[in-house]
This record gives sequence, structure tokens and C-alpha cells, in this order.
Amino acid sequence: MTKRFLTPQEVAELLRVSPAAIHRLLRRGDLPAVRVGRAWRVEDGELQLWLRRRRSPNARRANGRGELCLCGCGRSTITPEARFLPGHDGKLVHRLMADDGLTFDAARKAVRQIQRPRVQERLF
Repeated sequence: MTKRFLTPQEVAELLRVSPAAIHRLLRRGDLPAVRVGRAWRVEDGELQLWLRRRRSPNARRANGRGELCLCGCGRSTITPEARFLPGHDGKLVHRLMADDGLTFDAARKAVRQIQRPRVQERLF
């Protein structure tokens, strides 16, 4: 089965937006596509997948600007630079520690040991 590739004009017609809007998405890398010479082509299956992700409440961006939180909660961050929602970095650290069998008390003790000057001299 061959893949069907669409021009930006065809994508714009399908989505009922302007071709300029599609070209902006392509230039920013938001819409998956390939370049053939100077022309853009969007694979139909990739377009459908992109549309499904955009419809998903977990993939929606806060204020149209944020990225998905890296803790895995599926919610959007406040700004594009932020990697976690406030407090969610701790959730990720706790989950990683639990996955490795490390308790919170053991992690706290390790951090305290590293913070001691003599230990730091030996480590670094």
C-alpha cells in the first residue's frame, strides 16, 4: 500500500484554514511533513495522527503556549520553557525513587552526605 502525500494547499482545504496557516505550522515544525525539493508534503496518516493528538485533552496546550508536563500527568505547562507544572517535578523524582526501590529517607540521607564538605571533596 502506498502512502498518500498531500500538498499544503490540500491540507488547508481539508482543515478549512488558510494555506498561510499551514505553511506557518510546517516552518515551525508543528505539523509533521517532508520536503521534496522546495515543496512540502504531508503524509495523510501523519496528518490524521496529528489531528487526533490535537483533539486529545491531554495534548492541549495551556494558553496555546505550554508543553506537556514531563511527569506524565498529561497536563500542559504554563510556558514553553517550563518542563513541569509547579510541584510535579517532585512527583517525578518520587516515582523514579520508588521504581529503583529507594525510599525517601534513604534519598534524604544520601543528599545530606553529599552536602557535607568532606564528602564533596572526596567526590569531586
